[in-house]
Amino acid sequence: MHPPLFVGMIKPEARLHILYDISKELISSFPLDNLLKAAMNALVEHLRLRDGGIVIHDSGGEPWISVRAPIGHDVRSRSLTIEQADAINRVIVSGEKHFGKNSAVLPVKVNRKAIGALWIDFAQKSGDQDETLLAMIAVLIGLTCQRYHELCSDGGSVAEEQQAGQIPKIKPKSHPTQIDKIDWIVGESPALKRVLAITRIVAATNSAVLLRGESGTGKECFARAIHALSIRKSKAFIKLNCAALSETVLESELFGHEKGAFTGALLQRAGRFELANGGTLLLDEIGDVSPQFQAKLLRVLQEGEFERLGGTKTLKVDVRVICATNKNLEMAVLRGEFRADLYYRINVVPIILPPLRQRDGDISRLAQVFLEQFNKANDRNCDFGPSAIDILSKCAFPGNVRELDNCVQRTATLASSNTITSSDFACQQDQCSSALLRKADGDGIGNDAMHGLDPRDTMSGGLGAHAGTPSGAAATIEAAGLTERDRLINAMERAGWVQAKAARILGKTPRQVGYALRRHRIDVKKE
Repeated sequence: MHPPLFVGMIKPEARLHILYDISKELISSFPLDNLLKAAMNALVEHLRLRDGGIVIHDSGGEPWISVRAPIGHDVRSRSLTIEQADAINRVIVSGEKHFGKNSAVLPVKVNRKAIGALWIDFAQKSGDQDETLLAMIAVLIGLTCQRYHELCSDGGSVAEEQQAGQIPKIKPKSHPTQIDKIDWIVGESPALKRVLAITRIVAATNSAVLLRGESGTGKECFARAIHALSIRKSKAFIKLNCAALSETVLESELFGHEKGAFTGALLQRAGRFELANGGTLLLDEIGDVSPQFQAKLLRVLQEGEFERLGGTKTLKVDVRVICATNKNLEMAVLRGEFRADLYYRINVVPIILPPLRQRDGDISRLAQVFLEQFNKANDRNCDFGPSAIDILSKCAFPGNVRELDNCVQRTATLASSNTITSSDFACQQDQCSSALLRKADGDGIGNDAMHGLDPRDTMSGGLGAHAGTPSGAAATIEAAGLTERDRLINAMERAGWVQAKAARILGKTPRQVGYALRRHRIDVKKE
């Protein structure tokens, strides 16, 4: 604690010490109002003030943050005088500093536009050189406001300390973008165009979205597209993969925690819901959330409120939630593994992403994009020969876009020349891991949870659209695709346990069905 100094008596070395202390406060952890309070406290420690404060306005010209110097009596009981309020408003409108007999009001600017003011009432008249000191402090405050908004909007590391409801309304530096063009989703196939059309429609609303599809179909890319096309695009896009997280870790990640909530919780930490306040939150692999945690998640989705781990204060947020999964949630609901009320809450607008094998012509386009990215990252000049494109186009790519990307990178890395030919691919040398996986699935029925889903289902309301009809439940389960064993039993029951009929239903040979029955140890019933 430094003794207060008369403003007119500040020496150069003391002035540097003041700037250092205030700068140290302004670069510490967010939220922003806490930073401004700390800066104001530092001014009170160093200068002899009668009163003072910092006022920041939002883009609509209304006070957003107002910080008062803690002098003498309760800060909350004080209000600005008419003269103080008029001086502050004049400075914000004009952008010019104002000095009175024993007072100073300086504009706080972001991108050369005044968005607030630093105002000081001195215990005695200030000197000219100290006016320069206050001007520098006002500049530091403006830079802090600008940095705060940019980092929070871009999802930077400092944004992880922000609090709920504290994303500023200051207009950020503009980056020219085409909001009607989604550059990171490549393809011209009819299947992809159908899903993109739905994405654009859904983005204009605040409805909850459930992205479904096989692993590697680009669920995160479509979630980003929904956010980028929405009115929330200037706010944060936050994501969390829920898979393989314990209930405690997941609760801390989503809701944050208070200092001392558990061993190692040395500081208060904001959760993903707080970071996404005003923006969009993607919960990937939602099907892996434990049943115990699903009730806690349901509350924040319904009420928009929660408490941090180890805390008692209820926080409210405004977040658009997008969930993603490659699992069969309908079967999970029937088995009691997934709450039905949570299922209906997140499954407002289902969007089923097409696997790569259903996107005619997109493989070659995507492969070219991935090869260009490889060339740029590795300073190479590789290109595909005609035979290479032919090989890629014939592959089923069960791992979808992710597998295609890996295939292109691996092949380009090991290619014998800058022109990639068919002989450079691992599958032509019996070294393709995906091919081995496909051979292991000898019955050919398929075992991915989303097998059989048609992206066109989303055009008529998606999964469960006909759940009100007598056959709705069965139709929903069948449309969503079953596990390999369940799908086989379903076909056998419909065929009266006749393997030849079941084979026709599945589009397989009787020998394949017989092999699958033995492998899954399913006893054939005699009817």
